[in-house]
Amino acid sequence: MTSFVDHLQFLPVPSVRGVRQPDGDHRPGGLGMLTIAERLERRGWTPRIEDIGFDKRLPEKRIAESYARSIADGVLSAWDRDRFPIVLSRVNHGALGVVDALAPEVALLWVAPRLEYARPGLLRRPAFDRRTLALVTGRAGRDSLAVQPRRVAASRIVVVDASRAPFGERRDFLADGGRIVAGSRPEELRAALDEVGAGTWAVHVDLSALEAGAAPNADEARPGGLAPQAVVAAVEALPEVTIRCLTLARYDLNRCDPRVTLETLVALVEAGARAAGGQPRPGAVDELQEA
Repeated sequence: MTSFVDHLQFLPVPSVRGVRQPDGDHRPGGLGMLTIAERLERRGWTPRIEDIGFDKRLPEKRIAESYARSIADGVLSAWDRDRFPIVLSRVNHGALGVVDALAPEVALLWVAPRLEYARPGLLRRPAFDRRTLALVTGRAGRDSLAVQPRRVAASRIVVVDASRAPFGERRDFLADGGRIVAGSRPEELRAALDEVGAGTWAVHVDLSALEAGAAPNADEARPGGLAPQAVVAAVEALPEVTIRCLTLARYDLNRCDPRVTLETLVALVEAGARAAGGQPRPGAVDELQEA
């Protein structure tokens, strides 16, 4: 694997429920990719943008696999070009492409209020966007369009939060070797990460896990969530490892006032990039902060 200094590669998944989201003031697709890139440029980073979009309406399972192929190629290509890959996604299953690119070596640090570990059955058919970790681990099957679907065992996944996960999903995930820690218990988090003992990690943050005051544009903004600094601390708690990808999911900067959520996103991107070994250009001036 190559290294990078300040170059970041943004990969978008601007689709939800099978439909590409319309562009807006923080385009494309409400992800805020251009806004985030401009902000990071002022802070000394060199962002690159790869606009990935499928305009034809498709069943969500199919469009998820289309994005998975593009994201997997983008993640590997980013490292080939000495860039740190960052996936910006309207849905958690944007992580499928990350796993296809990096598994089985990679482990997952997954920050989210839900586990999404339900297995579809004859009478129980959870929505597709509520099955991401089940798909990632192989507990639920991928669509037939998946080209090279890969898996990460539950024993290589550490979930932070899961405060809104049903009891049955928590029980099954733990029984399969997964680990769940509260964001308010950093000592337990470090122990869980050490137990996995992985040399490479991918970090996935569902912004709905954060407190509403820090991410009002999250899909399920709620009081009482995690402070952004707790997530930053979780990333910094990773042992001497390599972070291969960062995913930020389930937010829309086109809703309401995006400034607070934007600042949170920038802080999380910088934490991931620094933990992966990146450094911004020295002497950069943050014009927004000065203003």
